[in-house]
Amino acid sequence: MERRALLSVLGVVGTANLAGCTDSISSTGEQTTSSRSELPQQYPDGAGPDHINFSTLDSDENTVLHAPRNHWDSYAIIYSEPPGRRRVEGDYYINSSTGEVISELWYGAKDYRNGDTYAYVQPAEQIPDHQPREEWDSDPQFTYHNATDAYYRYDPHYGQIAPTNIGRHTDILDSYHWEAVDTTTHHGVPVITYQLSETEPDNSPAAPAVRGSLKLGLEDGIIYAFDITLDAEGESRYTYTIRPAAFPNHDWVKTARMVATRNSSGNSSST
Repeated sequence: MERRALLSVLGVVGTANLAGCTDSISSTGEQTTSSRSELPQQYPDGAGPDHINFSTLDSDENTVLHAPRNHWDSYAIIYSEPPGRRRVEGDYYINSSTGEVISELWYGAKDYRNGDTYAYVQPAEQIPDHQPREEWDSDPQFTYHNATDAYYRYDPHYGQIAPTNIGRHTDILDSYHWEAVDTTTHHGVPVITYQLSETEPDNSPAAPAVRGSLKLGLEDGIIYAFDITLDAEGESRYTYTIRPAAFPNHDWVKTARMVATRNSSGNSSST
């Protein structure tokens, strides 16, 4: 079961629950503020008017888990892949003041990180057929809670080492060439808009691109949104956005802690 739980977090199997993942990067909250002739003179490290060095951007200490906290009390990271190619988690939510992270995973599952603490819930009614209930019942990492009809895991030491795909969604952009075309705001955050300058990938087996644009944070070098369509299997479209969003209710974390405490006290089944 430990392996299956990690696979769920890594997003290797199943179909993601991608609520609201089709946001365009020119959604409400974005406003054009200048033209190509008025592009900024200074760019984040790794970027310029006619290039983006994604390796340099990635080496910065600013990440999507940290830098956007300066702008919003809480926010979501929404990523979509074409049907049949969904290999990562669906949606992330970050609490700016506490650093808490909730990931919405496969089949209704969610996980929670806050410092070292890690919690996981899987509603029993949404367990897929290829994961028999008997496997969940026999896995010591999870405990079934009859009152909520769900399986829980709670670990006060697992959170910082639990794998996550946060920050890896933008890797698809690295194979292409980009040119700055505008400055805008993304939900109040100053960003530079880039468009594809070449549709053929650069020394990469990636498919040619049909169209694409992205928004790069002017002050922090964070990619706040992108929308790219590849010339593969009928034009496969990938979208990504970081936007303000309410931090989800997570009372289930308290339930996970309670269930784990009872289980560790010798009660193998919690009611």
